[in-house]
Amino acid sequence: MAKSPTRPADSLLVNPGKSSRLQEMRQRAATANQPIPVPTQPAFQAKDEGLSPELALARQLIDQRLSEILAALPVGKQRRLFKIRFGMEPEQIKELAIKQIFTALEINHPQLNNLSASMKRIADLNYNGRQPN
Repeated sequence: MAKSPTRPADSLLVNPGKSSRLQEMRQRAATANQPIPVPTQPAFQAKDEGLSPELALARQLIDQRLSEILAALPVGKQRRLFKIRFGMEPEQIKELAIKQIFTALEINHPQLNNLSASMKRIADLNYNGRQPN
């Protein structure tokens, strides 16, 4: 039998500091393992300054609950599973009246319960402060 030429194993390895390809692969692997930061929306945006404080609070609670629900679902299947669970897309749920949104998403807040005067003012408005269609 013919033997292959013997080389020490160390001579076949590339020094990690000298290989740009290995360094690039390491960087890609490191960034792939890090979770993607979720952009947070400020409570009051520039276009939202004309909204009542109750509506702004309701919007903040709705956004927070939607992000909690979507974060609990597996990545890549969030919208489909949300639609199965609630019967509509997250954007479509914002077209409902706030009272319906609070019921569907099971949002309870002491300032915006069904009996409070502030909830009665905004209960029939949608997420954007308009009458739902």
